[in-house]
Amino acid sequence: MHRNPLGGLVALALAAWACAAPLSTAAPASPTASAEPTTAAAPTAEAATAGPTGEPPTFTIGILIDLDSEPVPAEGLATALAEASRLLQERTGFIYEVLEVVEGRPAVSIEAWVREYVAGKAPPIPDGVVVFSYGDDGFARERGGYSFGVPAPSGFMNDFVSPEVGGRSVYVAVLHWSHRFAACGYDESGNLASEVAVDGQCRNQPGTACTTHNGYSMCANAVGDAYASTPTYFVAANLTHEFLHPFGMHGNYDHYGTEACRDTMGWGADWAFSVADAEYWLGQCPYLFDRFRSSYRP
Repeated sequence: MHRNPLGGLVALALAAWACAAPLSTAAPASPTASAEPTTAAAPTAEAATAGPTGEPPTFTIGILIDLDSEPVPAEGLATALAEASRLLQERTGFIYEVLEVVEGRPAVSIEAWVREYVAGKAPPIPDGVVVFSYGDDGFARERGGYSFGVPAPSGFMNDFVSPEVGGRSVYVAVLHWSHRFAACGYDESGNLASEVAVDGQCRNQPGTACTTHNGYSMCANAVGDAYASTPTYFVAANLTHEFLHPFGMHGNYDHYGTEACRDTMGWGADWAFSVADAEYWLGQCPYLFDRFRSSYRP
């Protein structure tokens, strides 16, 4: 089943849909809202080459919604894509262009479903595919998201040629739509069982007060974070976070602040972790944004 979540505004104005701020699929960094980076310069829209009409260049995506996981409301999806597009454009000059939204049920696995979709899709083939799903073995539901790539149809060359995997793949981001950022007081079954943080919740600060925010119980010390600023910010951020992974040299060690990231960026012994920077760079090492931008080969 196909649907257009923008109700007719197909290419938006997809400029409004472009910038996603994804968190690390491991422990998310906690940032402050609207923070400007202090350890690296933020790319500007001028860094990317504008299209023939003067519009920002686009990273095209197809969207698959796994009906065996959870529904994704059209209005919420449009809001999240607008946030994602804005975040991406602020950091790279690019925006997301959504080619189509397809609802269905994976018969075997998420990867097999994406391979089938890409192999059977009439041109244009997207640069990336976003899958809203719990993920294989519930991994996206547990972590928030993950990424991988699938071989593209014969003759296809991705407009974004990763220096690590080349340009004959379609990038894939699997995201848990309703993931709760900084969830507080829930037990392992997802039931609200406490008014304070338990186990490793709230940045491993048991006893931290819980409060209701964005429709669920959240750590009171996270309410001011950018990831908590809107109900869809986390998934919007995570979309870009996952799409950036294939452009990095270090896999999960490309997350902001890791030893591999510090070495790559040349941050010396006097470097200190910055929550504001971690948030601005969507939990990823800043060099990934440069690689993403320079990979564009239309």
